[in-house]
Amino acid sequence: MSEKTNAKGQTLAQFLAAYDPNKYRKPGVTADCVIFCRGKVLMVRRGNHPFIGELAFPGGFAEPGESTEVTARRELEEETGAVGVPMRQFYTASEPGRDPRDWTVSVCYTATLDDFPAVEGGDDAASAGWYDITVARDGDLTALTLSGADGSVTVRLDVKRDAFGKVDVCSTRVLDAGVAFDHAALLLRAVEE
Repeated sequence: MSEKTNAKGQTLAQFLAAYDPNKYRKPGVTADCVIFCRGKVLMVRRGNHPFIGELAFPGGFAEPGESTEVTARRELEEETGAVGVPMRQFYTASEPGRDPRDWTVSVCYTATLDDFPAVEGGDDAASAGWYDITVARDGDLTALTLSGADGSVTVRLDVKRDAFGKVDVCSTRVLDAGVAFDHAALLLRAVEE
């Protein structure tokens, strides 16, 4: 059986030898962890720019050769100390501009736990803690409040829905500071799911 060739007559080996992986710009790949327990969500306070001091999901950049599943487990452990949390993938956030540093694509994982693991901020997280979640209408907007041991933050969202009636993370506008990146819209989607 002869080896398959493409329209240029190249075998796979010839195609790969001529292929330029820099032809297409690549995003940074991250993983974020949306962990719930008894109506609370696990958040970290960012210890560095961008969004220093704001709440965010535990997460971060994938290292070379690392799957997003491994990244999620590693970042959760590094930033909170939580180990062995069984997570499932629930959303991929890819809207350009979601991170002011550069184009990033975040594969988001979620879990719902029965018991609170002890958590403590580590790595680039200034702190980690469990936050009560309150969602309320504010006129035409949705108010999302996170309340924890270090206080509370409320952000208003102009929620847009996708064709399936779910929070459209890309089109939903977050109107207030306090929750980093697009994590307020992601959290609202996760809460509703």
